[in-house]
Amino acid sequence: MSRRPGPRSDREDVRGDILTAARALFASRGFKGTTMRAVAEGAGVDVALVPYYFGNKDGLFAAALELPVDPHQKIDEVFAAGLDGIGERIVRTVGSILDDPTTGPALLGLMRSALSEDTGHEVIRDFIDSVIIGSYARHLHRPDARARASLAATQIIGMVLARRVVGIEPVASMSVDELAAHVGPTIQRYLAGDLP
Repeated sequence: MSRRPGPRSDREDVRGDILTAARALFASRGFKGTTMRAVAEGAGVDVALVPYYFGNKDGLFAAALELPVDPHQKIDEVFAAGLDGIGERIVRTVGSILDDPTTGPALLGLMRSALSEDTGHEVIRDFIDSVIIGSYARHLHRPDARARASLAATQIIGMVLARRVVGIEPVASMSVDELAAHVGPTIQRYLAGDLP
C-alpha cells in the first residue's frame, strides 16, 4: 500500500508552525529579506515543507496576511457603537492588534513589505483596499465614504509605520491612550467631520 505524498510529522499543525515563523520573519525582515530556508528553520521543519504547503514565497506571504483575527469582524465591532468616538476606538483597536503577539507580527510584515520593492505590493494594496478602506466605507453611508475611508487609512498606516516599523520618537514609545488622544481626532474628522 503506497502512502499519499506529503510530510509525516508527529506535530499537529506543521502548516500553522510555518505560518507563525513566516509572520515573525516578514515582520522583522520584510518580504525581500525573508527566505524559505529561514522560515523552515524558524518553524523547525525541513525546507521542502514550505513549498509543499505554500508553493513559493508569494504564496507564503499571501497566506501570512490572513490575520489570526477576522479584520472585517474587528472593524464591524469598532463601528458598532456609531461614529461618535470612532477615531479613538480605531486607534485603540489598532494598538491592541499591534501589541498582540500573534496579530502584531502579521500586521508589521504587511507594513514592512509595503516599503520594499517586491511582488507583495499587489497583495498589500488588495488587503488595504478591500479590508480597511472597503470596510470603513461600508459603515459611512455617504457619497464621499470611500475618500473618507482612504484618508483615515493613511493615518492608521502612518501611525503603524512611525510606531513599529521606523520607530519615530516619541510616537514609538507613546501609550495607546496618548496615541488615541493625538491621532484619534484626525481619524474622527476624516470619517465623520467636515472636509474641505
